[in-house]
Amino acid sequence: ETNNSGFEILRSTQEDDWRTLAFVPGFGTTTEPKSYSYNDETVTSGKYYYKLKQIDYDGSHSFSDVVEVDISLPTVFALEQNYPNPFNPSTSIQFSLPVDANVTIVVYNLVGEKVADVITGDFSAGKHKVDFDASSLTSGVYFYRIDATSSMGNNFSNVKKMTLIK
Repeated sequence: ETNNSGFEILRSTQEDDWRTLAFVPGFGTTTEPKSYSYNDETVTSGKYYYKLKQIDYDGSHSFSDVVEVDISLPTVFALEQNYPNPFNPSTSIQFSLPVDANVTIVVYNLVGEKVADVITGDFSAGKHKVDFDASSLTSGVYFYRIDATSSMGNNFSNVKKMTLIK
């Protein structure tokens, strides 16, 4: 790398209306191999186009080739393991819906008592992530359950175990 200020990450849905998503700083001038990455967490299903604008400290720039990415909807309902696990005091829960659905996620203690409502509401088809703050709970093992019901009569329930360590 020579004189590398960094990279603008650009995205478009039509290959002509480019919008800047983020800037990833460069390493200036170096002869050592460097690695860069960026995760676009804002996409839903559809076709997207990406390119990089590499910018030097003097303002000169060049563009990478365009990369096309096709994001498809999930084909099945799924509840992922929370992350991190064990956690303190918050964790993320991800789930996938192949169709629009009303979703409820509830947390239970070991004896089956409901101790928290994580979410209740309508969600569109796709992948979703919700954060759960367990700061009001004590250390221990808990279970979280998802119930999803679509307007087409599809029902999904699943349970996963998580551990809170304070």
